[in-house]
Amino acid sequence: MRSSSQYWRYFRYALPGLPLAALGLPFYIYAPLWLAEQGGYGYTLVGAIFFLARISDVASDLPVGAWVDNRGSHRMLWLGSWLLIAASAVALIALPHPWPAAALALAIVLLMLGWTGLTVPWLALPVNLSRNNIDRLRYNSSREGMLLFGTLLAMLAPAILAPAMLPSALLVLLLLLFIAVVLQGGQAAAPASQSLSFKVLLGDARVRRLALPWFVNMLANAIPGTVLLLFMREVLNAEDAVPLALLSYFLAGLIGVPFWYFLAKKLGDVRSWRIGLCSSAILFSFAALLGEGDVMWFIAISVGTGLALGADQALPSAMQTGLAQELSKEHNGAAIGARMFALWSMLSKAAMGLAVGVSFLWLGSQAEMSVPPVWAITAVYVVAPVVLKLLVFFMLGRSPLAYQGEKPVYE
Repeated sequence: MRSSSQYWRYFRYALPGLPLAALGLPFYIYAPLWLAEQGGYGYTLVGAIFFLARISDVASDLPVGAWVDNRGSHRMLWLGSWLLIAASAVALIALPHPWPAAALALAIVLLMLGWTGLTVPWLALPVNLSRNNIDRLRYNSSREGMLLFGTLLAMLAPAILAPAMLPSALLVLLLLLFIAVVLQGGQAAAPASQSLSFKVLLGDARVRRLALPWFVNMLANAIPGTVLLLFMREVLNAEDAVPLALLSYFLAGLIGVPFWYFLAKKLGDVRSWRIGLCSSAILFSFAALLGEGDVMWFIAISVGTGLALGADQALPSAMQTGLAQELSKEHNGAAIGARMFALWSMLSKAAMGLAVGVSFLWLGSQAEMSVPPVWAITAVYVVAPVVLKLLVFFMLGRSPLAYQGEKPVYE
């Protein structure tokens, strides 16, 4: 039996996930459209600013990771990053628009920099806090569960709250994030006597063997998100059902997290992740058979693939934590966790950017007049991610990764 102090330890670590997810989803989905239409900036300017800001966001991961490993993730880093997020978010909501383009770009870049400054040391904390395989699973599962819960709240908020209440909800979330940041600062890593360079990190074959399937899987997850609205509108003729589909998917993901935690305890992380990949690919492939009027079948598929989401979230991150700990032990306790998770964060963001580029280039090349044909939309929305998921499944089977109980994470 675990004591209440142990549950508090996992809850304390996971808490930032709720406000970060609840703040992040509206920013990436609603903020660009709101700025373009209500802010008066236009689609072209907003698109260019967000593209440049995303490039700076990707470029900031590795320097932040190196900073944290060299200097520690002390409370001032957490508070400074929170201040960047809070000041930028409040300014974007409260100050009248339009601003000069440079001012808008600076606010968005600073918000993303604050986001990176919080998430990189937060993701790396289990490297220092966890003691064994099961502990790693608990930390990572609690974090991913809280992120999914925050995502659900963000999707429900527009339906529950009146538009006039949304700025107040933003302030509540920023206050909750501040409390979570203060709690995290008390257990953050101290400066290390030595740290490993990115050259050592990237030169390790185990890192490369995990980085490639991680990137391909993130790409497989990102592609459907970029095309969801188009698929629902053109293939299912059910654009109004998008909120229900998303809610079903993420709620099922939240429910499924404990199952993958218990399965990984029995079978190990790699085997469990492969089961999740295979089941997700098989279930999602049925979406290729859908057409107009098949909304409820699509919701059922969303629930099934959502249940597999927990395998994609908690299990790879537990493997990454374990690998960071192994590398640190091999190099006499050198700090590596923040650099490691900065690398995963950078790869994830790059996958999201590539998903948008590849998907829209394909759809644009197949477009008849202004709308791509149904077969082209289905190919990019369903076929591409299914093929990529199965590719990751076989990559993990061919790789010498092993993770069983308390044995070494990588053999």
